[in-house]
Amino acid sequence: MSPLKGKVALVTGASKGIGRASALRLAEAGANIVLCATSVDLLDMLSKDIDALGVESLAERCDVSRSLDCEELVEKSLERFGRIDILINNAGIGFSGKIVDSEPTEIEQMVKVNLLGVYYMARAVLPSMMERENGDIINIGSVAAIKYSPNFAMYSATKFAVRAFSEALRSEVQGHNIRVTLINPGMTKTPFFDSFTQGGSPLPLDKGEILKPEDIAHAIHFALNRPQGVSLNELTVRPTWQER
Repeated sequence: MSPLKGKVALVTGASKGIGRASALRLAEAGANIVLCATSVDLLDMLSKDIDALGVESLAERCDVSRSLDCEELVEKSLERFGRIDILINNAGIGFSGKIVDSEPTEIEQMVKVNLLGVYYMARAVLPSMMERENGDIINIGSVAAIKYSPNFAMYSATKFAVRAFSEALRSEVQGHNIRVTLINPGMTKTPFFDSFTQGGSPLPLDKGEILKPEDIAHAIHFALNRPQGVSLNELTVRPTWQER
């Protein structure tokens, strides 16, 4: 029997890309899924696909940059399922370009989604996890959290911050049997990169084989399947050819 069978996983940014692939992978493993994104139509379609796998799903619009949205989503999830075993903080946006040419409102929104969204969701799920003395929080970082790149200064800054947050959170909650894992995807073919095509360094998406969302979903599944008492704290997944 899969160790994820019957568990409840909340996935942010679930409507497409890594979030969608992860939701499906965990549903295939027997987990019930809470789907969160701002694209309601895509969420509803994914919810039907998950229900067809024989597990339950709850699809709710949620803007993770708003703390109230996050709190309300967790409340609805607990009302529906009674528990949240897994949080996958996947929602993220990115803008590229030189700092001198950047648009402050875009950068502020990126900080809110990429960093504060991770904090808001973790803060919302922690009380119930701590009460049950069990849980997994998976934060999706980036190779940009390991090595900065010109034209990606502020995106990289948000991911460096998520990396620091993840390690600090791990230390805070380890006494409650809550595991925190940071997964750093390398070059991955998702709609996420659409926002990087405007005015910044073009990413070599046509260079060799790049990762698929399913590859990151596999890494998430791998991390969650560690035996009790074994925590995989950080995992970086790159295409073999990718230098950094």
